[in-house]
Amino acid sequence: MYEYIIIGNLDKDKFKEIAGNIISDEIVITYKQIGHINQRRKGIYDKYKNDLLYIINNPDYIFKDKHKDTALITKRMERHVQIVLKLVTDKDSEYKNSIITMWEINDKRLKEYIRNEKVIYNKE
Repeated sequence: MYEYIIIGNLDKDKFKEIAGNIISDEIVITYKQIGHINQRRKGIYDKYKNDLLYIINNPDYIFKDKHKDTALITKRMERHVQIVLKLVTDKDSEYKNSIITMWEINDKRLKEYIRNEKVIYNKE
């Protein structure tokens, strides 16, 4: 089992179309995933670590990810930040709602997501 940092509480209503049976509102990130983000997307975790809860609960867009019970969350900060969030739906799971990874994208890439992916939530 990986140790984790508690990010805060999830607004489950925004994500019920992705997973209607979310059993926890707690959001975490494991130290393993922080290592993954730091290795693959240098500086992104440190840049946004204090904004993670704000980004997740105040998204511009939520897309249904290709993986089961997983959301792709986008929020405009300095650039568009995307967070992959695995929602916990199994009461026997040792995990909470967990941040898997994150990165920045440009306007062109966001438009591709809007055009090609299933939009679950749009702030506009």
